[in-house]
Amino acid sequence: SNARGRPDSREKMTSKSVRVVLLGPGLVGRAVCNLLKSSRAIHAQRHGLKFDVVSLIDSSGYLAESKGIADETISSALAWKQSGKRMKDFQGGSAADMKSALSALDIDPSACVVDCTGTDATTPFLVESLGKGAGVVTANKKPMCCPFEMYKKMMETPTKIGFESTVGAGTPVVHTLNHIIASGDKIVKIQGALSGTLGYLMSGLQEGKAYSEVVKEAHKLGFTEPDPRDDLGGMDVARKALILSRLWGSHFEMKDVKVEPLFPERFASLDIPDFMAALPELDEEYAKQVQQAEKDGKALRYVASIDEKSCVVGLKAVEKESPLGRLSGSDNLVEFYTEIYGNKPVVVQGAGAGDAVTAVGIVGDLVRVALAK
Repeated sequence: SNARGRPDSREKMTSKSVRVVLLGPGLVGRAVCNLLKSSRAIHAQRHGLKFDVVSLIDSSGYLAESKGIADETISSALAWKQSGKRMKDFQGGSAADMKSALSALDIDPSACVVDCTGTDATTPFLVESLGKGAGVVTANKKPMCCPFEMYKKMMETPTKIGFESTVGAGTPVVHTLNHIIASGDKIVKIQGALSGTLGYLMSGLQEGKAYSEVVKEAHKLGFTEPDPRDDLGGMDVARKALILSRLWGSHFEMKDVKVEPLFPERFASLDIPDFMAALPELDEEYAKQVQQAEKDGKALRYVASIDEKSCVVGLKAVEKESPLGRLSGSDNLVEFYTEIYGNKPVVVQGAGAGDAVTAVGIVGDLVRVALAK
């Protein structure tokens, strides 16, 4: 190594090959492939690892090359996907459902399956891959929120599974929780703002804007899902809360998470234009809550609150001077309160969404899982 303690580029360690099978080659999948490509030298020198993407799988079929798909082919396959076409129609692609694709691929301990999809249909394959000794890294929250018995099965060898990117994208929320648990310090409670979209909404409300105005603004800027209720319903935050709660040690199911949506039940059945048109009806109610919090010296946040007995997601007035109270904009922030840290929590903050940051979480997990095998 040179004087600054960095491995010298001449010192090549012997490299261990990891076969990467990518489920869901969309925007996040593309960011993962780009990051693996640009980090090759670091992975080889620092960790003695060589990652080869051997398969790209979508719901229509797959592209596979047992020695690793060439960079140029990966680039054109991802561009193909981005233009709205399907993997089975790409040159060299095969039509197959995910089940047949994975069984054709010979998943073994040299493989690592990366889930960048948004469906719970991948859960049985992740369980099966782990059973074959492969590693699994997921940015998809749904498998980690499966029924607890299945979750327990997935977590039998925790070193073989990485799910950093399911909570807060690449910001190391999961890693921090694991680290505190490993130290033996006792966690008392966890609370956090786990939605960039809802963070943006809370900041707008605090600035005195009307609820309907901020929602429409976020929708127009593409910060929300096409149907804003997918964000405003709180389910995405509820999944992240469940993942943290289970990692801490709870046996909760999805139904045990108490979720407060940011719209009344009667708005659920409206179509999108009618929903958007009805939003001003809620302005007064939310303005009142913001003002009440302000009067109490607090700030209104959409918070996941987790302790040993419960998991609650909803609006909460927090101390203005707390890390959550000072948070503004779309960053995610999590406070870990523990016995040793007392009333000054360990705080992790950073971007909670975006393809590139999500890829950071995935590739970091890939390295950790590969080194543990």
